Amino acid sequence: MRIDFDEKNHIYRVDGDIASISVTELLHKHGLAPDYSGVSKTVLKAAATRGKDIHKDLENVCNLKNYTPTTPQGAQFDEWVKQNVDCAAAEQVLAYDFDGMIIAGTADILGFLKNGELFVGDHKTTSTFDREYVSWQVSLLDYMARKNNGRLINDRPIYWRGASKFYCFWYNGDTMTVKELAKIDDKEIEKLLMAELNGDLYVRPELVVADDLRAQVEIVERVLAKSEADYKQAKENAEKLRAELLAEMERQGIKSYETDAFKVTYVAPVDRLSVDSKKLKAEYPQAYANCQKLTKVKASVRVTIKGEENEE
Repeated sequence: MRIDFDEKNHIYRVDGDIASISVTELLHKHGLAPDYSGVSKTVLKAAATRGKDIHKDLENVCNLKNYTPTTPQGAQFDEWVKQNVDCAAAEQVLAYDFDGMIIAGTADILGFLKNGELFVGDHKTTSTFDREYVSWQVSLLDYMARKNNGRLINDRPIYWRGASKFYCFWYNGDTMTVKELAKIDDKEIEKLLMAELNGDLYVRPELVVADDLRAQVEIVERVLAKSEADYKQAKENAEKLRAELLAEMERQGIKSYETDAFKVTYVAPVDRLSVDSKKLKAEYPQAYANCQKLTKVKASVRVTIKGEENEE
């Protein structure tokens, strides 16, 4: 198999024919990749240029002997490789024929850890870490590499029985963080490929949210729950004390009580007229129906903190 990549136009050619779709295009098309449409072209271009320079440095760390990195990111990755990797190859192009649809992509790194485990990794220089996107990338590329096990790609054999470790090397500024990822199951990968083949949109099996959003939701919900519990207790205390204050004001005939901090005013009991909607519906169903109105309620989420459901 011959795979050529036109980086400028982001086009893969497999044995001379343009691939049906790339891994990156596939994930964007099905909503599995971050949307940068709201970011200015100037910012995106600057980020792409910076990312390209860093990626080249990272590639050379794997593919060139006795290479000295030229970037802080390359130096950190080089140290990680020395400590953890037995051997690895960078920028491995891959392609797979799925029932006539040719999908192509490039694995940033495929290799063996020092303990003998196979791993696949992807480099990211984005300001935020999108776990779902990178998990899909490395899982798809691992899947494609397994499908090519024993074949020649660009005159070199590829032997790949499947990774047991999946990594994202995330460079937030000059700092590298190694994120271990969960593998996307082959059934979900094939479900995605089948959806693309049939012109359908892939549907996730469960909700996926970014790590920082999940953490932030948990924090604010716990703070809110604590505040609501404190409010409930404070309200009960206030109502009890107000009842005692009311009794004293009625007993002493005081209509108003004031201090430097607050003012209390006695409110006399009144008769309030209201409609018994349950009785109205039972005895005059047509009138009840005529008085109904449709109100749109906006979408929302209900959050329940586990372990606190029965504490109210």
